[in-house]
Amino acid sequence: MQIVDAWQVLRGQATIGQSVVVIDWRADWIGNRHRRTLGATGKIGAACRQRDCCGETLPLYVRDHSAAGLHKLGVKVLTYMRLYGSDSDSVYLQHVSSGEAVVIDKVDTLVLCTGHTPVDELSDALEGLDVDVHVIGDAGVAAHGRRSGLRRLKVAAEI
Repeated sequence: MQIVDAWQVLRGQATIGQSVVVIDWRADWIGNRHRRTLGATGKIGAACRQRDCCGETLPLYVRDHSAAGLHKLGVKVLTYMRLYGSDSDSVYLQHVSSGEAVVIDKVDTLVLCTGHTPVDELSDALEGLDVDVHVIGDAGVAAHGRRSGLRRLKVAAEI
């Protein structure tokens, strides 16, 4: 089984197989895009979420529209799933509430939409200058959308 991250897929650096499982830990735009794009090509077998719904961090109207699209595409959505492991053609999950094992067989590509690494070269370059520097969003920490938005509001209030 090929295991790739979300960025490899978005950049076209990965060849996706015919039976794909997307692990969407963040419930954000990235996982949402992968589910829709791969679902439209008929390649996605399942979208697995650790939360209670796909796109939980998205605005409701976007999330609900996306859920409708996934349903129409025949994408199987498994909620409350934590990635436990994988082997040559199976993905092993654990239901976060019951603790029970869930196995998806005959998978040839596993796409990981998990945490991201902050990119923050600009604030380092500005250090030592006589300017206030406020690092917000994913530049400071790969954050959940709501926390990131709250940080932006707090910084704006300070300025």
